[in-house]
Amino acid sequence: MAHERLKGKTLKVSGLLEELEKDAIKDKVDIVALFAEFGVELKQKGKSYIGRCPWHEDKTPSLSVDREKGLYNCFGCGESGDVVTLVEKMKRVTFKEALKFLQQADRAVQVPTTPEPRLQEKQDASTPLSVTSARAALTHDLTLTTVADFYHKKLFENRAALAYLEGRGFKDQTLFTRFKLGYADGGLLKVTANGRREALKVLGLLRDTGVEHLSGCITFPVMDEHGQVLTLYGRRAGDTEPKHFYLAGPHKGVWNRKVSKVYDEIILTECIIDGLSLVALGFENVQACYGTNGFTAEHLQALKDDRVKTVTIGFDADEPGRKAAGKLQDKLLVAGFTVKVIEPLQGKDWNEFLLAGGTKCGIESLIKAAVAAGPADTDKKSFRVVKEGGAYEFEFSDLTYRLLGVKDVFVQDLRVNIRAQAGEESFYDRLDLYSARSRAAYAASLAALFAVESKRIERDLIQMLEHLEAQRDKALSVQSTKPEELTPEEKALGLALLKSPTLFDEIGADMTTLGYVGEELNKKLIYLAASSRVLDDPISVLILSQSASGKSLLVDTVKKLIPADEVISITSLSDQALNYIPSLMHKFLILGEAVHNEVIEHQIREMLSGKELSRLVTLKDPKTGELSSTLVKTPAVVAAVMSTTRQNINPENSSRFFLVNADETREQTKKIHEAQRKKYTLERYEEKSTLIPEIVRKHHAAQRLLRNVLVVNEFAAELDFPDMLMRTRRDHDRFMDLIAAVCFLRQYQKTPLSTADGREYVECDLTDYRIAYEIMVKGILSATLLELPKSAVELYESLRSLARETARKDGLKVHEKTFTQREVREYTGFGQSWIRENLRKLVEYEYVMLASGRNRGERWVYRLKADEDIKTLNLSVIPTPEKVSTGERK
Repeated sequence: MAHERLKGKTLKVSGLLEELEKDAIKDKVDIVALFAEFGVELKQKGKSYIGRCPWHEDKTPSLSVDREKGLYNCFGCGESGDVVTLVEKMKRVTFKEALKFLQQADRAVQVPTTPEPRLQEKQDASTPLSVTSARAALTHDLTLTTVADFYHKKLFENRAALAYLEGRGFKDQTLFTRFKLGYADGGLLKVTANGRREALKVLGLLRDTGVEHLSGCITFPVMDEHGQVLTLYGRRAGDTEPKHFYLAGPHKGVWNRKVSKVYDEIILTECIIDGLSLVALGFENVQACYGTNGFTAEHLQALKDDRVKTVTIGFDADEPGRKAAGKLQDKLLVAGFTVKVIEPLQGKDWNEFLLAGGTKCGIESLIKAAVAAGPADTDKKSFRVVKEGGAYEFEFSDLTYRLLGVKDVFVQDLRVNIRAQAGEESFYDRLDLYSARSRAAYAASLAALFAVESKRIERDLIQMLEHLEAQRDKALSVQSTKPEELTPEEKALGLALLKSPTLFDEIGADMTTLGYVGEELNKKLIYLAASSRVLDDPISVLILSQSASGKSLLVDTVKKLIPADEVISITSLSDQALNYIPSLMHKFLILGEAVHNEVIEHQIREMLSGKELSRLVTLKDPKTGELSSTLVKTPAVVAAVMSTTRQNINPENSSRFFLVNADETREQTKKIHEAQRKKYTLERYEEKSTLIPEIVRKHHAAQRLLRNVLVVNEFAAELDFPDMLMRTRRDHDRFMDLIAAVCFLRQYQKTPLSTADGREYVECDLTDYRIAYEIMVKGILSATLLELPKSAVELYESLRSLARETARKDGLKVHEKTFTQREVREYTGFGQSWIRENLRKLVEYEYVMLASGRNRGERWVYRLKADEDIKTLNLSVIPTPEKVSTGERK
């Protein structure tokens, strides 16, 4: 009996001890203090603490921390855990290393069970010498002003800090003295008595770990009207993250406070360095915020007290900057100011503008040209909406709603995750915006919590629904009107391209100018696919490669060269979304990352093979009330392009596409790096402003000149093709379509002919065949027929090289030499996920064997099955262009 019981699961003693140790540590460590140690600022909200999540780009605080339970959870990205998992993730250490880190004496602090009393200015006789005495000590010789003076002196003693400021464009050192810039070299503790260290902690200059908070930073004091320092901003002098440092607690003071007392118009920048850049260019009426969300109540009160009339917002020229500028504009308009909004034309921010040679006159022209909005403009809209990633944020007068899970295309329902926020209070729920019952229930719950009228909340929900419907209709709308006639100049441009004997070389060169270098065969194929949309049998392409390989950039580059009204680009879609697109006839369809469910993938196959979408719908007779089923068919002739990182593509889908891989070689990476280095050159700016618009204009004209003529291939019947695999039935058909697509694009280089019934057609020639042969046979066919991705073949050859080199040293045969993923990673330089996925494929196809491995073990060992080439199909049966030209077609 006892023997039978022992057959069950056993408890590992070491694991139990670790869990007991973990529980003991959790009871002693303050999780809020631990977050602060990692630089995450938390604010108390009821019994919990909230802050911005460090594991994703968190614009609004979505991290919730329960101090009593020692747990945290992010409602944005789903990260959760306790103090141990927090250390594991922040320091990237193992479980045992995290326990050791937490066992240090300065972290073993009992979590307070009662609220901490507020610091009193006066101290009882019984009160021990602690924070109160430290605060009292600050009134003597240790203040932020004296520390700022110390940092200021250190700045002129540090050549690297001065060189950094000069590199940022600040060459006039009188600015350093005027604004008391400094440098924290980490030596503050050396000149501070031990008894004053508690005072430094209260000031926020010394962390609990004993590290000087602003060490390694250029310091920018924020002073009051009397020159007393209220707070310090630190900017790390280097590329190490994080770069921006503020003292703990709410922001205090307004940088360059005095100027609003003098000037009627103030320029507000996003940060202090940008403000200083404008001062360096000759502007005095500049004040700075503490980042995109750093316009404080003190900023607003200063503008009101000093009777400023006009505020010019000059935030960064990027999406966060524009979003923040829009919000701030609304806030200032409500407060009664006249507001202008500008942004730098050169560079992302004003410091980059300064470095790019920007002038005061250029900014003055921007301010003069900016439209001034007055307080009356706030009545023109009842809410403000911003879309950021997959989230919508609707801001009404006193309520803000954040919606997640909104589909790009929806018809019968619109279920969303919603968070309502009023001040510091938040309410999370899930509802269907199309359901009146769901809206009413949500409004009733929210009204009780926020003390507002439920009818008002329902009105907000209706307005949000109407806005989302308008966005959906706009995304799906297709111009029904006939495109505008081309001008004679545009016709000449388009015809010159289409008649050019180097047409395909020009296409590749133009795409390089647009920013996509290398991969000439893939460029031609995607462009041919987009152009073939006009044909009755267009071609489609599926790009298979790892992340960051350039798949999306390739498709986006071709997309720019096709008229916008002939392109349908969708990043995500619901099951029936394709059925509700107004027109799918002769369109270039871009479906983004090919991660769809089976319903959508079936619809894609139906479009590519059957040239239509069909669905069975139930209709109700309005007179009799009887229900009946009706088959609705929608014609769909599209040239589809999809991309994916998945290796396990559904064969039913892959056989309907040209399957290609992005170039993942180091040579291609070098080409990309070389192109990226030209991004901020005057030559590139000139290309963007003059050359690229002309290239786009030329290709748009050429695409509109393409006519849906018949394509006749007279020599197709005499060609040959591999027939060993079933899928070659479709690959052969794709080859014929590719030849036809080349012929179609070259239609203006041929003599048009007519059929007996008067239909115009063009004939394929040897040039068409040569281009198609180069793309199909030399480019993509071998990998397609092999059914192994090109990346797996490349890895296999690298493994053979690795095994040969190491086997020779060890006196072993090549197939006897084993290797680990780490050894492969270090030998090839490829990424871990890329190696793991392709190794799995090679093991599955039995080119690589798994020598040993453990499920929980960290080490898997592989070896080659044999040192031999991967067998491919014989493609020599496909006649070369040379054989076709001499009549030897078989």
